[in-house]
Amino acid sequence: MKRNTKPLSTKEQERIRLLHSQGLSLNEIGRQLHRSNSTIGKYAKQMGLSFDRAKTKNATKAKQADAASLRADLKLRLLREAQELMDDLHKPQLVYTFTPSGKYVSHDVPKPPPADARNLMTSVGIALQRSIELEKVDQRSETSVTVIDDYLKTLGIS
Repeated sequence: MKRNTKPLSTKEQERIRLLHSQGLSLNEIGRQLHRSNSTIGKYAKQMGLSFDRAKTKNATKAKQADAASLRADLKLRLLREAQELMDDLHKPQLVYTFTPSGKYVSHDVPKPPPADARNLMTSVGIALQRSIELEKVDQRSETSVTVIDDYLKTLGIS
């Protein structure tokens, strides 16, 4: 949906006041007027209106906590997968081939052939690397300002 880029009319400003008095959020007012959040925020500030950010901040924190929990689960799963793959390096493996006449021939070997061992180690490395990357995301999340706070500052609302 294309947003209007013209200055707000007096009627639109009155509508902002009305919608604000009804407790609508900045985002919802922007949607209803087909205006950007920054435009609504700028005019609301000029009119002395402010928005209660507590609900948004709490919802954002809850979503961040949920995402952190999911990342923690994924990290553990990746580490367990890496461990299982490494264990497979030391287990007997069934290998097979077909003779020139097309007969299926198989037998057990004490551990995977070199090509299979290389593939297992590559998979272990990938699982470990992904787990480390998820850990880095969590470390950055703990030390950085939330995206919503930065956004609010650019709008002049926070």
